Amino acid sequence: MRSIFLIITLATLIYSCGNQVAQNSPESDTAPGNTDLLQMNLKGKVMTMTESTYTADSTGNTSKMDSVISEYSFDEKGYLQKQLQKDSAGKVKEQLDFSRNDKGGLTKYTNTKNGMVIFTLETELADDGVTYVGGKTLDSTGKQDSYYKDLKTNEYGIVYAGKQYKMDSSIKNEWDMKYDKANFIGGTSKDSSGKTSYSGNIVLNDKGDPAEETSTTLDKDSTKTEKFIYSYGKYDEQGNWIERTAMKDNKPAKVMKRLIVYYKD
Repeated sequence: MRSIFLIITLATLIYSCGNQVAQNSPESDTAPGNTDLLQMNLKGKVMTMTESTYTADSTGNTSKMDSVISEYSFDEKGYLQKQLQKDSAGKVKEQLDFSRNDKGGLTKYTNTKNGMVIFTLETELADDGVTYVGGKTLDSTGKQDSYYKDLKTNEYGIVYAGKQYKMDSSIKNEWDMKYDKANFIGGTSKDSSGKTSYSGNIVLNDKGDPAEETSTTLDKDSTKTEKFIYSYGKYDEQGNWIERTAMKDNKPAKVMKRLIVYYKD
């Protein structure tokens, strides 16, 4: 099982990142609408967060760790700066770097794998420095291979809808995601043929974390529907969950553990 954000189009992930209002995030001098902590429902001055996923047995106990560990790094204002994908031995397999302007607006996103840049996203911002009006993607050679238009932003500064075009101006994909305030609760995306490639719905608990998740994805001509029920066993002193169990078909499927490190006051 993967996070629902990895199922959605890459465009949705990037344009959601770095555009959250600063509710439940640390006090800072950033303009409202720019921190990343709210989107991830994180409280306190988070410096790093490491997520490890384990296969669960029938009793919910963990056994084998998955091969990918995700590590997120934030600056003191709450902006996501880097995400690393590591194997179980701790070796970095993939790296995501986020470049920002002085207002926190995301200007560039770079995806590096095995030391080579494989993908770049460059955004187009309005004069306010935080509102996204477009962007373009570059392949591993630095050649532009798509661009974005028709972006829509909600009251929390999150780009929830838009379209990605190929260089011949044909549609590559489009998305329309739903949020409860700044919390992601599902939506839809379509591929170049207009078929729905993803549809999902998330029910949140009283803490704003996912309690139930249903998603349907299209792979070629077949569809796959999954439903997960989440329970949270442990929280840290800041109120962030550090252990979560995902139930599938009424059986424990995965346990995710978090190690969260905070900036010192």
